Amino acid sequence: MNEHRPIRLSLVIPCYNESERIGLMYKGVESFIGQWPGWLEIIIVNDGSKDDTQKLLKAHPVYEAHKDIITILSQDNTGKGGALRNGVLKAQGDLVLTLDADMAAPPSELLKWMDMLNWQPDPQTIYIGSREHKDSIIQKQGNRKVAGNIFNLVVRVLTPLKMRDTQCGFKLYPAKPAKKYFGDLQTYGWAHDVELLYRAKLDKMKILEMPLEWNAIEGSKINVIRDGINMLMETLKIVAKTKRNFNKKS
Repeated sequence: MNEHRPIRLSLVIPCYNESERIGLMYKGVESFIGQWPGWLEIIIVNDGSKDDTQKLLKAHPVYEAHKDIITILSQDNTGKGGALRNGVLKAQGDLVLTLDADMAAPPSELLKWMDMLNWQPDPQTIYIGSREHKDSIIQKQGNRKVAGNIFNLVVRVLTPLKMRDTQCGFKLYPAKPAKKYFGDLQTYGWAHDVELLYRAKLDKMKILEMPLEWNAIEGSKINVIRDGINMLMETLKIVAKTKRNFNKKS
């Protein structure tokens, strides 16, 4: 891998009430720091946590050992989309990888992607982890899989997005479009992915689903019924706003 031009990479990890999983997150981060061959920064965004997340983030030995590449941001609670927006806009890498703090898909999965891409990702492509990809290895999804499949069916019906998993948090963006789409983001809740990918699709960006190894971690903050309804309502708003804004520009 080192034969190829080193890639500047930014990891953006949103956190909300993650005090019980800080150790798991830093374990995945520390392993990746030792594996990534190029320039690297890690931006952790504490999205107004009400527990000890902020304190534990800064007290952890991995943070103490890698303050030169790990940045911890703290903000009022906005939702996952808002936390990612804050982190992405501050990212300095050529590529931006967003991923979840629970490490259901650890950053080391990106190394597999890079090998598949011969370490030359297309600057006009957004690569998204898909738990529905035929080559993905998935552990323990339970009722979240059923809810996710229903939601993605709704997305495929209402939008031009025909991929089968828009909601996996593991996504790799070229920096320029990432800053554009996150900078204009209006949906800060769970359905923010739909807005980002919808706008990218309208801009003729390529969106490629990629395989990954994904393991559901106990303590999910998603309430299948409540958040499912909220995501549906958010998606309907996204469709209306995005179409209206796109037509104004056309």
